[in-house]
Amino acid sequence: MTDPITLAAATGRALSRRLAALVVDALVISLLDAIVNGTFGVTRLTGGVVPSMASGGFSSFTTQTTVDWLWLTLLWVAYYAVLEGLFGATVGKRLAGVRVTDLEGRRIGWQAAILRNLGRLLDALPFLYLLGGILTLNSRQHQRLGDRFAGTLVLPTAAVVGPPLPSDVRRRRVIAVAAGAALLLASCAVFAYFGRPPLVIEGARNTGDMLFSKPVSTYTLGSPRWGTGRVTYPVTYELARTQQACQGSITLVWNWSQAGWVLGSAGGHSPRAGVPSL
Repeated sequence: MTDPITLAAATGRALSRRLAALVVDALVISLLDAIVNGTFGVTRLTGGVVPSMASGGFSSFTTQTTVDWLWLTLLWVAYYAVLEGLFGATVGKRLAGVRVTDLEGRRIGWQAAILRNLGRLLDALPFLYLLGGILTLNSRQHQRLGDRFAGTLVLPTAAVVGPPLPSDVRRRRVIAVAAGAALLLASCAVFAYFGRPPLVIEGARNTGDMLFSKPVSTYTLGSPRWGTGRVTYPVTYELARTQQACQGSITLVWNWSQAGWVLGSAGGHSPRAGVPSL
């Protein structure tokens, strides 16, 4: 067993590398977030008010296309837990030359990897890992809260005790991670084409575009009519102010430059009066 004092010194030498790893991992997670948000996200208002949605509203507003924060948080924790459970290191940690170990400098298992990264939910408070950073700098073995929960250390690769993963085990795990990433990307690509149009329409409702230029209380989409790079949905909707039931259609067009669906055209009418209502 390596002497604890030696391990404590090694954790101190890893501090600057941990910061570099955090920056790299933040970039990787930002890329994953962009893929998930672009595939499954819904456009929502983040500032201002669409003029038709409230009298006296602002004529300018900002939007953001994103999924609910819970899913992004799960993605964030899973990224760290899976890679540290399999390899003892994330992409950033591997490039920075550090590994996550137990208190004796040995490889960790799944339980420690999961506990350590669930602790990130607290370490990241109140912002930018402030709590985790303070704890890391002020503990003898430079452990953040997640490390204390899981009984883990972050060491330079050279200080890790015990043999590395057998090459065949590492190869199988790398293949499994690569296959999982490829499957995720393929699933996102399929959903982005065939599953995303209703999410684009929901975003149009949130921002008051097309048929939703007047406030709509509820709407229902009918069966889509697909064409090459084009899809049209019949829409039944109710105006919020008058409770008038209307019907219409929304056409979306695939934009290759944006690799996504954009609003094409829309039309609506009152089924009773038979005249345009919007």
